[in-house]
Amino acid sequence: MGEIGKTAAADCWVCNQTFTYVVKKGRQPTRCQDNPACQTLYRKMVRKPKPRVVRQHKCLDCDTMITQTGKGRTVLRCQPCKTKLRAQQNATYRETAYVPLERSQTCTDCGCDMGIKTGRGKLKQRCDACQKKNHNRLARESAKRHYKSVVRKYTCATCNNEFEQMGRGKLRKTCPECKEKSATSNTLDNNVKNMELLQALIEEKENEDNLDALMWEGMQ
Repeated sequence: MGEIGKTAAADCWVCNQTFTYVVKKGRQPTRCQDNPACQTLYRKMVRKPKPRVVRQHKCLDCDTMITQTGKGRTVLRCQPCKTKLRAQQNATYRETAYVPLERSQTCTDCGCDMGIKTGRGKLKQRCDACQKKNHNRLARESAKRHYKSVVRKYTCATCNNEFEQMGRGKLRKTCPECKEKSATSNTLDNNVKNMELLQALIEEKENEDNLDALMWEGMQ
């Protein structure tokens, strides 16, 4: 061993090559200081392999055998038993610590009381009647935005003129003017017929009265 602080030489135990080092207190190096390959190879040669740990034990809740490798903590239950135990623990905790959320519901349109809702779901905004009205209103607005008017042409059967009709209903056969005229003429004809019928009834009544008077005179 040389003096402390001076440079010395030695043969490497791994590659058998001479290397230099600075003398220090304690044990002196036996491997190359500048070659990490020698350090890695030496560790592999000296290190002892650890024996593999394999444990087998029975589940606490059922008869399933659990095989465990390594040195971690011991697993007490199999996976199905873990799931059942976790569900039981959650149910017990919920019964003792859970307080259900209760909120009152009021209709936004008519202001009527719709009761109390339990839980964290979305509150109901409208009652059944107002919900139906709002649905119909939205449907009307949507139909107005998306509706495209249909224009069709038809020929009047009375005056033989061509007209346009808007909408998707049944196609007309008579124009509105001719329809009005026919309705007016039908009304006048009906009035004339009614007057003739009334006149005939009056005449028939008069004839019956005259016949009765003649019969009475003949009896006297």
